[in-house]
Amino acid sequence: MRHLCGKAVVVTGAGSGLGAAYAAAAAAAGAFVVINDIDRSAATATGRRVPNSVIDTSDISTWQGAKDLIDRCVGVFGRIDGLVNNAGVVKVGPPEQASEEDLRQVIGVNLLGTAFCGTLALQRMIPLNHGSIVNVTSGAQAGMPTVAGYSASKGGITSLTYSWAAAVAGTGVRVNAVSPNARTPLAQAVAENHPEVQTGTFSPESNTPAVVFLLSHLAHDVNGSVVTTGGDEMSVLTRPRRGRTQRREGWTPEAVRRLFE
Repeated sequence: MRHLCGKAVVVTGAGSGLGAAYAAAAAAAGAFVVINDIDRSAATATGRRVPNSVIDTSDISTWQGAKDLIDRCVGVFGRIDGLVNNAGVVKVGPPEQASEEDLRQVIGVNLLGTAFCGTLALQRMIPLNHGSIVNVTSGAQAGMPTVAGYSASKGGITSLTYSWAAAVAGTGVRVNAVSPNARTPLAQAVAENHPEVQTGTFSPESNTPAVVFLLSHLAHDVNGSVVTTGGDEMSVLTRPRRGRTQRREGWTPEAVRRLFE
């Protein structure tokens, strides 16, 4: 079914892995696609396999790069209907060994890149009361000891999703997220250090139906959801909520201790 027929969709980090799969799935559903990747050769390789596409090598970790990307979509296709914020990097190691450069790169690409592209896309979408943003988060947001910066960036993306969704409610624009499980180089880097984590298990392609759904009119009433994807299983995450609660007058450190018992 061509659920995205005629829509213009931007996919960041689309040179390989999940991004390439998302771009191919969007095109197969009828979309015109902007394939963004800072690696020109990777973007070009994806472009050869994806019809009705153009490539873009803007660095989305900068405001100007993100602006150039969104402007390119509008300049080429006359509109932007969808954005998949997929671009991401990971640095593996104990948190105390992380360098300033490592942390700036991970937060810059993953979180700021998502924030920049999404903000600039919303500026185009809200006045037209139309558009869908799909952010890509990760189960790592719950915390993994050797990818702390990556985990923090993905937790930030989830919070951005909830915040943007609340802001655009009722405008005709929707913001959701997916948390994929796929065999990619990034997932392999995580899995090698966390064999107990079930990640990098499924094909990138098995993670694409939810993204196509969220970009399409089928999801016209879905806003502020995070969907886990991969293989034959899918779920909608429950938002963080308050846990154990007590009330008392005159809290003391000892009383706080009893809250944890």
